Amino acid sequence: MIPGASLKNFIFFIVFIVAVGSVLLLVRFNKENTDVTKILEQERYSRMTAEEELQRGEYRVKKLEADLQTTQVKLSRIQESFDKSKDENTALKSDLEKTTQQGRSQESDLRKNLDDAIAKRAELEAKLSEAQEASRRAAEELKQAAARAELAERKAQEQVAAMALAAEAKK
Repeated sequence: MIPGASLKNFIFFIVFIVAVGSVLLLVRFNKENTDVTKILEQERYSRMTAEEELQRGEYRVKKLEADLQTTQVKLSRIQESFDKSKDENTALKSDLEKTTQQGRSQESDLRKNLDDAIAKRAELEAKLSEAQEASRRAAEELKQAAARAELAERKAQEQVAAMALAAEAKK
């Protein structure tokens, strides 16, 4: 054997091993890079989805707040009408007492007016009850929407934290 040839073969063998090892490392690093890129894209999509959900939740909250405000305005109008009806009812009772003293002939007319006022009051009380129920439902829906928005925000924060931890773990 030629001492120079075996040394050349040995060097060639070492270079070949190093080249194969380098190629294997490149393939491995490329796969890891692809996996990390996929994870990053998934996290970006999750965050974007969570942000969209949060925006929808904020829109729902604003809409429910507007509905609540509208309901409260209606409720205040009904309350004003109810108070006015109550004042009218008081006035009608006073008129009834006066007319009773004046005579039985006018008593039937006053009773009719009183009955009408009582019916109107009952109608207004029913409307007031409906408005209060609608206000309560709107408040419940507002609370639920706020809870969903808070949950979506927490999810987004958890996903960002998980992504940060994954990035730290990869380092």
